[in-house]
Amino acid sequence: MAPNRLRIVIVGGGVAGLALASALEKADIDYVLLEGRPDIAPFLGASVAITANGFRILDQLGCAGTIQNATVPMSFVQTWAMRDGRLVTQWESMLVILKRNGYPFSFMDRHFLLKTLYDNIEDKSKVLLGKKVSRVDHSKQGISVQCKDGTTYTGDIAIGADGVYSIVRNEMWRHMDIAQPGLPAQERKLMSAEYKCMYGVSRPIKGHEGDCDPAYFHRCVGQDISSMWSTANDGRIFWFVYEKLDKVYHVPDIPKFTDQDTLDLAQRCAPLYLSDKLKFSDVWENRIKYMCLPLEEAFFEHWSYGRIACIGDTAHKWTPNLGAGANNAIEDAATTANALHILSQSKTPPDHKAIEAALSGIRERRKFRAETTSKATNMTTRLDATKGPRERWMTYYMVPWFLKEYLINRQSTGAVGSEKVDYLPDPPQSLSGTQAFNHTYSSGKKPSMLGRVIPALPLLLLAYCASTIFSNIIQHPAMGTTFRKVLPSGQLEYNGQTWKLPTMTSPVSIMVTFFSPSLLNVDPLQRLQMITFITDLAPLWLIWIFESHRPANVMTWAWLPVIFGAAFQLKGIGIVGPIWFFLHYVQSPLGNYSALDWRMVNMAAAKTALVAVLATLVIPTFAMYFLPDLDQRLQVNVVWQVFPIVTVIFHYLLRKLTVSDTTRIDRLYNVHADLPYVRFAVYTLSVISALTFNWVRFTSTASLASLILPNWNVINALFRSEPVDLDFPAATKVFLQVDEVVCFGAAFVWLALLIHDLKKAEMTNTAWWKIVALAVGGTVVAGPGAVVALAWLRRDEILATKKTKGSVGDTYVVNKSGPTASELARLQKFLSKK
Repeated sequence: MAPNRLRIVIVGGGVAGLALASALEKADIDYVLLEGRPDIAPFLGASVAITANGFRILDQLGCAGTIQNATVPMSFVQTWAMRDGRLVTQWESMLVILKRNGYPFSFMDRHFLLKTLYDNIEDKSKVLLGKKVSRVDHSKQGISVQCKDGTTYTGDIAIGADGVYSIVRNEMWRHMDIAQPGLPAQERKLMSAEYKCMYGVSRPIKGHEGDCDPAYFHRCVGQDISSMWSTANDGRIFWFVYEKLDKVYHVPDIPKFTDQDTLDLAQRCAPLYLSDKLKFSDVWENRIKYMCLPLEEAFFEHWSYGRIACIGDTAHKWTPNLGAGANNAIEDAATTANALHILSQSKTPPDHKAIEAALSGIRERRKFRAETTSKATNMTTRLDATKGPRERWMTYYMVPWFLKEYLINRQSTGAVGSEKVDYLPDPPQSLSGTQAFNHTYSSGKKPSMLGRVIPALPLLLLAYCASTIFSNIIQHPAMGTTFRKVLPSGQLEYNGQTWKLPTMTSPVSIMVTFFSPSLLNVDPLQRLQMITFITDLAPLWLIWIFESHRPANVMTWAWLPVIFGAAFQLKGIGIVGPIWFFLHYVQSPLGNYSALDWRMVNMAAAKTALVAVLATLVIPTFAMYFLPDLDQRLQVNVVWQVFPIVTVIFHYLLRKLTVSDTTRIDRLYNVHADLPYVRFAVYTLSVISALTFNWVRFTSTASLASLILPNWNVINALFRSEPVDLDFPAATKVFLQVDEVVCFGAAFVWLALLIHDLKKAEMTNTAWWKIVALAVGGTVVAGPGAVVALAWLRRDEILATKKTKGSVGDTYVVNKSGPTASELARLQKFLSKK
């Protein structure tokens, strides 16, 4: 029993009202629901869609199972041109969203949904039918709701869930006008209509059974007209047709439509295509019921006043193109139930001020999600009806070619930030998705870009320091003298011996000349430093390749490793590496990995990256430092200088010609499918790197520190642009030492920033002292390349298994069993369609 007996009067027995009633019953909050119709679930209205945000709440209330058992979850979306039946685009978006969110996208009769919600209420005596409300009064002591039949119901709070033309909202405005004359004036004329909707249900169409698969959802686009339709598991077809009105109407002038208006619209639509074979005339000839209504649009500023609040279509009304109306009504109900539950838990009855604050908080909590949905669905209506040139361009070109994944991601992410009933347990099904429900996404607030830039500024400082030192080395007289001598003649000369440059093409000839002291063993210690340095670069380059092939980095700088690879060959990785690390960190907040398949490396890329890096970087490195013929070393170095470009091209060919890309299937049924390949690649290059590092350690006649770390006095002088006595081999040695130290120093700073993100999100609780000890000890034992690669891999494994702070549940439970034979066959059939 609740500490105080708060009493709620719900007006309206639609989706929002019944969902709220069920939630209040679970909280043992006293209520009465007043519905004006004589039947709680009339055979009226359109079909309705329930998606993950609605399903999770219904699951909490105990009726999601009934709906899922009676409906077929949708998997695929096809968009057709109504004029000629051409397939504009298709995608497995609903299957992706099902796997991410754990709940399906399902269509059903509105009658069935209302009946299911009603049947879920245990005490049906609290749901009163035939109660058309005529007046709502309130004071600081309570509310009074009068019905047209003369009955009156009192309580503490009135909740208006009575639809688009709400009596409760009008009464709320009346009270606002009394207290502050003119306050609701703008809202009274806010509602508008630019489109109308003819909707209905049709019998199965003979001869078109194959075109009416319940797993498919169809969108149909045209000029000032559009449609969408789906098939129920019993073969009935739920359909909608949207047509642009002659102008935008506002209340009270929004038109109503007669049956003749509907028949005229049906006749105009008869020759239009709903798929490549199905026309609207086929659907219309088999109609069971139909109706035509204006599509009102409004997002009201005031959802509550005093002890009165509005939810669902009473508070916000939008077009139905995204199937978001019922789901947001359910979210409104959950938010309202949470607010009322908190009020009911006070030891004494809440006063007027507390109630007013609680009700106004509903809108504050729901505003972002509801407003975002309103804009998105209203925009979709205009895109589908190709309102103008911009909409036509978006519908026929941008969405099919560039925006499909973006739209899928936006929809699944929108669902995970949805409301729930806070005082009820999280259902097991809500834990089954690969994108965890997390209410921190509900506000729409993204991490501050400045908040990521500032802690990453040390990376740019490192790049600046390296750039300053490199500039002074390049301008050193020893460098100029050597290049002026070598480049025109094409001859390298050291200790009385000469070698011919294998190419005179700039800038490769300059780069080969720069590397020649280590390649020709002019300075044996420099040769050893370069062997371990470049071998350590291999796992780092592998990381850059992997990062460029995962959805989390699409349209970021990490997507373009070839640009950074070419740049570091020309300018030094001591400059370019920190810049890459900076950009990657700034553009990779944890939200980019909120869906497990966003972390997932493209399967073809994961399978072939190791071979590409070995063939284009590791093997050429060993060849140019271990071949007995020094001229051959120079020749190999020519090829090595362009390895970033060669790697990307070779990797592309390997992906396309040698393996099958199973990403679109694995991201649905095994989001960890890439990890074995990623692990093997990282382990392989880490072992090679560590073995090389230690071979150099035990081969060198000098200490490892003196081999890798540049002389501090020399570096200090170069940074200050002071004169330094260096010959050409010594100058290149200092350059390459700084290159290595700054590159891997930046890599460790980058990893520290990424680990900080994980710790802040409570995805790891490893103490910093342990992390530092492992980094230092690992670097001493195995070298920086191996440590950076293994630390990156550990982060990747955490991203693949752990949920961020605020998520429902702590760890993902990933089903790796894969699709059933029938699921795989259906998916492959879909993917094979052109």
